[in-house]
Amino acid sequence: MDCIMTRELALDVAPSYAALNRCQQTDSLPDCSEQTLTSQLQTSLDIQQQLDIFSMYVGRLLSITGIRLNTAFGEHSAAGSSNSCHAYKSLLVLNQQCLAEVHYHSDQPFSPSQQRDLVLLESEWLFALRNALVVARLQQMALKDPLTALGNRRFFDDSFAKAIQLSRRRQQTCALLLLDLDNFKQLNDNFGHAMGDELLIVVADCMREALRQTDSLFRFGGDEFAVILADEDADSADLVARRLLKAINQHHKCVQYGITASAGLAYLQPLQAAQQFFAAADRALYEAKASGKANLRQTGREVLNSAAAVSFSTSQTSNPPVTC
Repeated sequence: MDCIMTRELALDVAPSYAALNRCQQTDSLPDCSEQTLTSQLQTSLDIQQQLDIFSMYVGRLLSITGIRLNTAFGEHSAAGSSNSCHAYKSLLVLNQQCLAEVHYHSDQPFSPSQQRDLVLLESEWLFALRNALVVARLQQMALKDPLTALGNRRFFDDSFAKAIQLSRRRQQTCALLLLDLDNFKQLNDNFGHAMGDELLIVVADCMREALRQTDSLFRFGGDEFAVILADEDADSADLVARRLLKAINQHHKCVQYGITASAGLAYLQPLQAAQQFFAAADRALYEAKASGKANLRQTGREVLNSAAAVSFSTSQTSNPPVTC
């Protein structure tokens, strides 16, 4: 397979998913006109870029409509991929360790000889893919909270700045929701930190289920969480906040241990600095905590109701915690 060179991959014969947009993608791929597939793959530690390089070679040999790669860090599709009536699945295994699962789609059945060709191409990808997965793992460890797998404070700072920039460039709404758990200290004191960790995982799962954009969820540490809402989610931020608090406050585990959540919601204002935006949400959270438990306070947008505080507590949350 090393005899297949990039100079042979004419765009007029490449499948749609592998075709390059000369204006947008050519600069992102290395100039490797005299390199083998293995050499090309080793020029990048990005999983998506490796998949796009690999897809060009597959498209040169076989008539396929798309390639999808499933890894422990998510699903990736080659640019322009589409499903078709025939599919072939292969496991990428190196040293008895499964690195990924790759799905090929075609309008025609995959013959045994084509499957052998794919295995040979895949063998050239294994070491480069393993290295890319190691990098992805290190990046995840640097940006994710190890307990809840939500974004950490470092990830939040970067995402927060980007969200503000994008909001102003597109002239779209941007909202920030800060959330804090009620009675969490008492839970740790009475039932231990192991139970506290379990409740934090429960809260993180509630947040994932209640929100579509899971990349916008963050845990600062302790029992403090943040949600960045942009575009459509920001336009309905009040409803999103209500849904989120309801999911947490009515979860059976939170009810059992008397845990509720309070939140502060702020909307980005014209010419408002990031620090001011964050401070506005923080003040709203402080007001929500000061006014009682399981409350939402918001600022930066007119509240249609005369009261800005919304209670999400249930009759059961007033009961004392009970053991399992």
